[in-house]
Amino acid sequence: MKTGYRPLTLRRILYARVVELRNNGGTYRRIQNIIYAEFGLRLSKSLISYWCRRCHTPFGDGLGKPEKDQRIHKLIPCPELAYVIGASIGDGFTRIDKGHMYVIVLAVKDHDFAETYGKCAATAVGRDKPYIPSWDRHSKRWIVKFKNKALHELVKKPLDIKRVRLYIEFCEESIASFIKGFADSEGSVNTSENHLGQIQLANTNLGIIRYIAELLRKLGIESKIYKRVMKRRFIINGKLRIRRRKIIYVLTIQKKASIIRYRDLIGFSINRKQSVLEMLKDTQQPLI
Repeated sequence: MKTGYRPLTLRRILYARVVELRNNGGTYRRIQNIIYAEFGLRLSKSLISYWCRRCHTPFGDGLGKPEKDQRIHKLIPCPELAYVIGASIGDGFTRIDKGHMYVIVLAVKDHDFAETYGKCAATAVGRDKPYIPSWDRHSKRWIVKFKNKALHELVKKPLDIKRVRLYIEFCEESIASFIKGFADSEGSVNTSENHLGQIQLANTNLGIIRYIAELLRKLGIESKIYKRVMKRRFIINGKLRIRRRKIIYVLTIQKKASIIRYRDLIGFSINRKQSVLEMLKDTQQPLI
């Protein structure tokens, strides 16, 4: 039988039967199966849950959703949310699974990055426990995956900068967290002796790179933007062919004072990157 609007009388009968089964120790799955066997209707687990907890009822005497259920679907403006937005620009992606499940996924090589992302994402959506990264053998990446429609709409690509400004620029700490998330995902630190500590943030979206530069200026950090053309080369019949050109915009932090300020105000959650910055001394000569 197709699901849809059910008459009030039928809903009240179903409600009474669901509550009876629950009081007798039935699980949500068992209640689903019994209702289907008796009425030919497939009730969702969420509806059964709301009825059993009296969040709402067909008799109009529901208690409403608990505060915990309400905040799980709302975004809390905080530095942790800003970090998730920044990190999702590079290594994150979104998708909609069957049943209208709005999924956000981060896939990265560094466990400390995935762990930080999981903690920040949980805080941003009001979850008490952090999302735990899992290792994917096929992609050889640490995966953090969770469902949240509001966050899905916010971080889906292409990123709407005007929309996310509210969650990023409400305080200096959130600005730093956003840049940190983006740098964990799209940043690198030079380890060569002559350019030790120079920071590069790269992306194909010039608007995002310019926005990062604007935020860095607000924190007193100077940067420059360069355009880099990436060419993909193939050898066909013994001859070199260039098939694809990709333009990448690179934001570089070169001056020693700006690098030190970046390290102290923003930094990286990835230890292998942050450890390079920790090698710099405040008395070091400026990098050119």
